[in-house]
Amino acid sequence: MKKYLQIMLAVSMVTGCSFAEAESNKESKTAETVVDKPTNNNTDVYVPNPQVTDDRDLKKVGDSITDEKGELTLKSVKKVNETFKLDGIEYTVKEVKLLHFIPDYSLIDFYHPYTHDEEFDFVKIGVEVKNNSAENYHFGPVAMVSINNTIHKTWEDDFYLEELNGENLARQKKQGNLGFIVDELENLDKVEILSGDLVDKDKEKIGEPINLVVNFE
Repeated sequence: MKKYLQIMLAVSMVTGCSFAEAESNKESKTAETVVDKPTNNNTDVYVPNPQVTDDRDLKKVGDSITDEKGELTLKSVKKVNETFKLDGIEYTVKEVKLLHFIPDYSLIDFYHPYTHDEEFDFVKIGVEVKNNSAENYHFGPVAMVSINNTIHKTWEDDFYLEELNGENLARQKKQGNLGFIVDELENLDKVEILSGDLVDKDKEKIGEPINLVVNFE
């Protein structure tokens, strides 16, 4: 895993700068980014994802819910709530979940670029990024993920498409989720998250990536 991170860190500067451009070309089904401006008193606002069933009511392992998007079951969950500060950016990883999803037939075409399975497991990472400064930055909360030390994903594999990577305007807050499809897992033991570099408006690197290891008991 250490060797993997060293290799990928060499290109993290490039990916950090390209987040905004790449995300702008995503499919029309991309969810709206949640943005709280200072006049909103920082009230959290939930924006439903158009591709994935809302999992907020799944509290215990084995809980399941069905709606027009499909059937979603909680397999594992870890509350993290760890916050990191990079210059003017405040970055929080809220939780990590392993879920099993059977998407509705109407969504099959959307998932084909990610998997050809009709049902699948995925790891969901809930994050929040606040820009507390008067400057604009580029930052990706999740550039790379290692799952159980054997499964490696990058930000390009995220299917939630909530535009969390890229430009963070002055005084802006983004919150939402990133999801990474995996082969069916019997257990989720460890998730290692590597953020992107912090990049200023002149595309100069001013902050190192955050590396967070989440262990499941």
